[in-house]
Amino acid sequence: MISKFKISTLVLSLALVIPTFGYAASYYVDNDREKENGRDTVYTLSNDVNKNEVISFQRNAKGEMLRLGRFATGGTGTGGGLGNQGALAFSKNGDYLFAVNPGSNTLSVFSVGKNGKLKLIDVAANNGLRPVSVTVDKNRVFVVNAGDDTIFGYKFNRRAGKLEPLPLTHKRLSGSRTAPAQISFDNEGEVLVVTEKATNKITTFAIDEDSNLPADGISFDSVGDTPFGFAFNKRNQLIISEANGGRAGESSVSAYKVRDEGLLQLLSSAGAPGQAAACWIVTTPSGRIAYTTNTASGTVSSFTVNANGTLKLLQVVAAREAGATDMAMSNDGKTLYVLAPGSNSVGEYSVDRNGALTKTSTLPGLAAGVTGLLER
Repeated sequence: MISKFKISTLVLSLALVIPTFGYAASYYVDNDREKENGRDTVYTLSNDVNKNEVISFQRNAKGEMLRLGRFATGGTGTGGGLGNQGALAFSKNGDYLFAVNPGSNTLSVFSVGKNGKLKLIDVAANNGLRPVSVTVDKNRVFVVNAGDDTIFGYKFNRRAGKLEPLPLTHKRLSGSRTAPAQISFDNEGEVLVVTEKATNKITTFAIDEDSNLPADGISFDSVGDTPFGFAFNKRNQLIISEANGGRAGESSVSAYKVRDEGLLQLLSSAGAPGQAAACWIVTTPSGRIAYTTNTASGTVSSFTVNANGTLKLLQVVAAREAGATDMAMSNDGKTLYVLAPGSNSVGEYSVDRNGALTKTSTLPGLAAGVTGLLER
C-alpha cells in the first residue's frame, strides 16, 4: 500500500511543482461598479510558506473573470502540494469562509462582504498538526490533520465570529501515516467522513447534535486504491475519486450510501479508461453528474449518477487542463472551474444540460502550490 501511495505522491508532486508567474495588472478588477452583490466570485488558497493568502477572482459586467484581491490568512502554508481536497469551506449561507494554514497549524475565519471581498476575523489554534481540509455544518467546524493523523473540531460563534475548541474532538484516524485527503460532513450533519490515501481506507465518525463523537472512528476498506477527494450529492450519496496509486489508466470513482452510525454500503464503481490519478471530484447541484480530475493525465472525466447510486462513464475526457486538481461548481450548475497548476491558471467551463463542458475562459498567473477552489 505504501508503495502505491508513494507513486501517487510522486505523480502529484510533479504536477504541482511548477514555476511561479507574476500578476498582470490588466487582470485586476479596478472598478467598484463591477463588484456588486451577486457577481460570481472564485476563491483559491496560495499555500505560501511565508504568507498564506486567499486569492479571489470576480466576474465583471462584461462576463469577464478578473482578479478581485488577495487576503492574508494570518498564517502560513507549506509551499507545495498537500494531496488534499477542501482547503477552503463556506458556512452554509456563504457569509463566512474558512481556510486552513498547514504551515502554522491554524484555521482562519473570514467574513464575506456583499462585494465578495474578505475580512479576516479570527485565527484559531489547532490541536493537531498540519490541517489540510476543513468542513462546516451549522456552528460546527472540523479539520483533518495530515501531520498527526487526527481530526479536530470547533464551535463557531457566529455573533462574535470566533472559533472555540470543542472538547473531546481530537480523534485519531485508522493509524499512523494515513495521508488523509479530505474531511466532510454528510448532508445531514450526522457523520464525518475522511479519506486516507496511504491506508486505502475511508474512516467515519458518527456525531450527534451536541458534537459528541465515538471513542474511535469506523474504518472501511476502499473498493479502489488511494481514495482521495469526495462529494455528497443531492441524494446524500458519497461519491469518491480513487487515484489507484497513480497507475496509468486506472482512474476510478465509487459511490456509497452512508448508513446509521457511519456504516458504509458500496453502491457502484466505474472507471475512466486510459486516465491516471483521479484525485478531485465535484457533483452538479442536481446530483446527476460527477466530474473528477485525472491529475497525471491532465484531464477531467464525467460520470452520470442514477437515483440508486449507479455510476456510468459519460465522457472519458470532458476537458483538458495541465495537472488538473481542485474544482468548483457554481450554485446554478452552469459553470465549472478547474484549478490547473500545470499552467498556473484556473480554467472556466460552461456546463450544458447533458453535462458536456465547453471552455469559456482562463484565469492566469497563479503561483505554484495553490490549493482549494470555491465559487460564490
